[in-house]
Amino acid sequence: MLSDRQKLILKAIIEDYVTSNEPVGSKALTEKPYLDFSSATIRYDMQDLEEKGYLEKTHTSSGRIPSQTGYRYYVDHLIIRDEQVLEYFKYLDEILDNKKLAKEDALKKLADFLSELTGYYTIILGSSADFAKVKKMEIVPLSNTEAVMLIVTNTGQVQSQRITIPEGYNQDDLLKIIEMFDNAMYNHSVYEIREVLSKEASKPRIRQMVDFRDDILNFMIKGFSRFLNTETYDSGLSRLFNQPEFQDYQIMQKILKAIDDEAITDFAQCSAGNLKIQIGKENTNGLEDCSIVTIPYYIDDNEYGTIILVGPTRMNYRGVVPLLEYVAKSMPKLYNR
Repeated sequence: MLSDRQKLILKAIIEDYVTSNEPVGSKALTEKPYLDFSSATIRYDMQDLEEKGYLEKTHTSSGRIPSQTGYRYYVDHLIIRDEQVLEYFKYLDEILDNKKLAKEDALKKLADFLSELTGYYTIILGSSADFAKVKKMEIVPLSNTEAVMLIVTNTGQVQSQRITIPEGYNQDDLLKIIEMFDNAMYNHSVYEIREVLSKEASKPRIRQMVDFRDDILNFMIKGFSRFLNTETYDSGLSRLFNQPEFQDYQIMQKILKAIDDEAITDFAQCSAGNLKIQIGKENTNGLEDCSIVTIPYYIDDNEYGTIILVGPTRMNYRGVVPLLEYVAKSMPKLYNR
């Protein structure tokens, strides 16, 4: 439990560090008018915050920097939306309201603008019918190693995808598995696929009926994911790598691999609902040095897209959050104009 004074101090340290990328000392904090406490009192609270895991002390300075725990607490409890970003809303409206721009061009311009404004890597996933309900799932064998996966949705769409059968499975095994998962997926939307399949795969009866391995689960998930014919618009990778945290070549390589492996766009499946912020080691697949903000934008009951922002853990959360919220809220103007 943090005292009100400690909350103020933590908030001040994080917002200073976001701007300066320099450790924050007690002297700098005493100069803030809303921290009308003695230097000794502030030093005591900083020490306590460090012991509780909210701050870290660097070897090169007597100041402190936020820990990932500190950022998490700030995002969950202390963040106040920066009203200064309101002045940029009119520029976003100019892009969204410009009827001379094709939708694809507008989405690209939005990605460019958000990246330029924030300095972070921006991805906009075009809308897809992820909310369509699965009514039937079938596998049509083509050979011993290939098959076609068919999905019929409640909107009447029939989508197909050619797939390679995992090594060690024969067609009878695959047909049996598909039949079981067909029942499990019935009337679930496509964006729920990963959760439903993982839950079903953990049931003892499933593993008893077939020689079930994790590679078949991954095969199923990948097969479904290819149905999401979503256009991707991205911008700002070079800006991301200009951030001080990402000057290390190995970190850059990990992020590039995550992009190549589409690990970042996987976050879109987790974002259906509200804005979500994942910080540092809450991420996986080489993105442990990043903060990733995702927010869905809804076109109608059956369509949504996703905006993803990738930056350092030292992200300007108070500016990013209202900016992305406004874009997400305003996107129907682009699709319905």
